[in-house]
Parts: sequence; C-alpha cells; structure tokens
Amino acid sequence: MRFALMIGLLSAASIAEAQPPASNSPPGPTTAQGDLSVTIYNNNIALVQDVRRLDLPAGRTRQSFADVSAAIRPETVGLAAPDASVIEQNFDYDLLSPTSLMQKSVGDMITLIRTAPMTGVETRERAKVLAVNGGVVLQIGDRIEVLRDDGLPVRVVFDHVPESLRARPTLSVALDSRRAGQRPVTLSYLSNGLAWNADYVALFDEKAGTIDVQGWVTLRNSTGTSFYNAKTILVAGEVGSNDKAGEVS
Repeated sequence: MRFALMIGLLSAASIAEAQPPASNSPPGPTTAQGDLSVTIYNNNIALVQDVRRLDLPAGRTRQSFADVSAAIRPETVGLAAPDASVIEQNFDYDLLSPTSLMQKSVGDMITLIRTAPMTGVETRERAKVLAVNGGVVLQIGDRIEVLRDDGLPVRVVFDHVPESLRARPTLSVALDSRRAGQRPVTLSYLSNGLAWNADYVALFDEKAGTIDVQGWVTLRNSTGTSFYNAKTILVAGEVGSNDKAGEVS
C-alpha cells in the first residue's frame, strides 16, 4: 500500500494533528531554508530536498547551508547548482553550548566575575583555560585553580566565540562556479529522526449498510531542526540503506 498526504511539518517531538496550516496562519520563524520537500518513510528515515536561491560569485567559494537536519546522513548529501561543481563538503555539528564553548577555549584567556554575597561587589580576574576534563582547570596569575560550584556566584565571560562552533547544524560546501549570478541550488539528503504512523477509526451504520472511515496521522520529528511550510509526502515502505534516491523497497 502506498499513499501520499500533503501536510505542514512542524517542529515537535510528536504531532497529533496532521492538517495543512490555514492560509491566514502567522509565518514561522525566519530560517535559511528555501522551498522544502520532505518524503517520510515509516522506518525512521526521510528524504529532504531544499531548493535555495544563492548569489554565487565566479570561481571558488564556500557556502554554508544552515538549518539542515541535525540527524543528517552526510554520505547521502547531493548538491545540484547550475554552472557550478562541488569541490568539498563538511557537516558542522559542533553546536554552541556552555560546555562546548569552554572546551574550545582551552589555551585562551577568559574573565571570571565573582560577586560577594554580602556586599554585591564584583571582582574580575583574567584566567587561562588549561584543561576541561571532568572539570575546568584554570591558571590565574601564578596559581592553578579548578573552577567549581562552591556556592559563590561566579560568571565566566569569553572574549569571542570560536569559529568552529555553530548556533545551528550547518552544512559547509566549497563550490567552483563558472559564472557569477543568482541561481537555484538544490540540496538533498537522507535524515534519520523523522517518522510517521497512521491510525484509523471505522464507524459502521448498520441501517444504511455503510462504513465511514477516518484516518489520523501522527508525525515524529526528533531531528533537532524545524521544517517550515514543507511539502510533505508520507510513504508506506522502506528505503534501502545505501539508496540516495529514496526508492521504496
């Protein structure tokens, strides 16, 4: 059995209602995504196609595609850009968090701000991060300290955010473009973390001799990424593990 249903895919762990958004619905948050198509199979995998319009310069350039699925399978990524070829691609899933920010600051200077509980007076100290292995080891002047929660209010101020940390899952692609200009670029990939199931209720009218069947679709999105205003197709079947095209077996 195979069928398709056009719906809007929202950011949620479990979606109880599968209906297209009303035409007067407020727009979703601004994302870097373009014209989205998501084909969801019922074995926790989906084919995502994202068409974005990019203004590419001539020659080699690096383009970042934010708002891709955090559960992307990088080996399945395909990119089609008119008059351009892919040289290199990387999936950056080193997301910005307090822990990753401290880990990436090893060897760098930070500022410690301590607040005296009784007076509220703040004191500042510069410290060098030596290691982050089960705890934060700091060098402050000529002494070595461990940053710990001893009941005193302490804040850490970083001078900058390391370039390797991303606020959102991002695919980075190096392109070689034969001409400059704006054009559609199609990004496609397989992703885990998307699944669906259907439930049905049958009402039998004995007098009329008819059956009224209603279907209810539940979507599960655990990719860590929202897909707004996506053209969504639900397919009953399984996709091959090495299949990039999303054929049903």
